[in-house]
Amino acid sequence: MREIVDLDSGSAATIFSFIKIPRDNPREELGMIELENSLSQAIWKMFDGIRVSVSERLGVDEADILLTDARVIGVKIDGNQIINPSGFTGRELEILLALTMVKRDKFIEGKELFEGGSVRAYLIAKETGFEDSIYVEVGDNSTTIFEVTPHGVSYVNNFDWGVAKLTDSIREEFGVEQTTAQGMYERHAGGEVSEHVRKKMDKIFYDTLAEFINGVIIGIKSARNTKNDLPPIYLHTFFPIPEGLHRKRFSFGNKRMRFLPSAAGSDIEVFASDEVHNRYDELNQLARRRIKWLMPTA
Repeated sequence: MREIVDLDSGSAATIFSFIKIPRDNPREELGMIELENSLSQAIWKMFDGIRVSVSERLGVDEADILLTDARVIGVKIDGNQIINPSGFTGRELEILLALTMVKRDKFIEGKELFEGGSVRAYLIAKETGFEDSIYVEVGDNSTTIFEVTPHGVSYVNNFDWGVAKLTDSIREEFGVEQTTAQGMYERHAGGEVSEHVRKKMDKIFYDTLAEFINGVIIGIKSARNTKNDLPPIYLHTFFPIPEGLHRKRFSFGNKRMRFLPSAAGSDIEVFASDEVHNRYDELNQLARRRIKWLMPTA
């Protein structure tokens, strides 16, 4: 297996989407030639539909984006999941595709490149059957939000808030060096402080968290109609968080919002080694040939 590179949402876009291809002769059995033609149509249809929005999101011209990966994740006929679609009849073929587009200056020859946050959102979608949900990922300095729907996984937005905000607040409150503040936060998150210190640290944590909560609310409102019930909201952080956070409810207008822990082990290595890629190996080989035709420089 080639080395896997986890890129941020400002460097790459991995898009998961169900693409529907109507069949001209629904009563005829689906053969390999038709399947290959349908896959080519699906890749082009998806690529053509996302390249403008991806270039805008990544902040570069379309000419500076490379289509580096295309793979089949699933196939349905008339809404029914099929492992091997050859020989089936039906009106409509539906292909779940994952396309990855990377900024030219982030491309690395010979490595598998993915937008890590989108892949982790997909792994949650896979477990929940693509039920409506929100996936929130927090790093050192930024938060990224993804939306999961029955149609696929899509990027929502990104805003400046990460663990650095928490350690900065601790540093300012206690007048300590940054490394000391980081150690204090980690002990607090791990429950390794006295009750007196915990209460003071909790206040700092939740006061600083208010900016994060507001950013998440703005992101969710931009993605969906919040007049309806809120979908499950999954939270993944690349740093420890106090245990009580997942039990706490936060105000969202007249609703209450709760962050659910994301599935353990949801990472891009899990996705890259998924047996589904072997199941659709022949189609994936074709998909890789098609992206070279669409974008030879990739």
